Amino acid sequence: MKLEVDVSFSYGEREVLKNIRFTAERGELLAIIGPNGAGKSTLLKAMVGILTPRGTVKLDGRDLIRMKPRERAKLITYVPQSSFPEFAFTIEEFAEMGTYATRGDVESALKRVGLWERRREPVTNLSGGEYQLVLIARALAQGSHVILLDEPTSHLDINHALEVMELLKELKEEKIVIAVLHDLNLALRYADRLILLHRGGKYWEGHPEELGSKVLEKVYGVRARIAEVDGHRVIVPELTKV
Repeated sequence: MKLEVDVSFSYGEREVLKNIRFTAERGELLAIIGPNGAGKSTLLKAMVGILTPRGTVKLDGRDLIRMKPRERAKLITYVPQSSFPEFAFTIEEFAEMGTYATRGDVESALKRVGLWERRREPVTNLSGGEYQLVLIARALAQGSHVILLDEPTSHLDINHALEVMELLKELKEEKIVIAVLHDLNLALRYADRLILLHRGGKYWEGHPEELGSKVLEKVYGVRARIAEVDGHRVIVPELTKV
């Protein structure tokens, strides 16, 4: 299974994405990184059809952008940045919202994230980390081949952030998994490949072990060094701006 992306997008005359091209396959976790305003969230929304880009997003040769929403939803799923739920749906009801285009398996999805036994509880009772897991369960219930996640660890404590990343590590063996990650150290630890966006363009692409401090300095505007701690690369920013 292979996803091929070649998109650009503009708001009026302001170009937000500039000829973003990459591929993704099952078996790897692809992380999209970059500073605020680089176009990361816009890219995911363009790929899933929330926005209509110029170009193509092809899954095994089939252009997802040209499909009707219901047909596209069977193939690709989007998990937005989490915000606190406003309505007291039960966990099960909330997860069922992901099955509108498919005959998805809500029970299996909630068991996958460890929340099936609590399915009758309202989502408003959940912590931020638990709610993020429900969002992922809703996407899993849809049964699509590609899952896009927009900053799935934002606002989570380290325990829940690691729990989410471990889940994505498992899911990559079944689906094409692409995640926008704000935490660079989580990206270095869990991603198999990185795409670094800068000012709407793809500035750098490679494996985590290939990312150098000079690239980070250029894009983020701060000096940083990359150290190794317990076998993992860790980015240590310095206070001095470039």
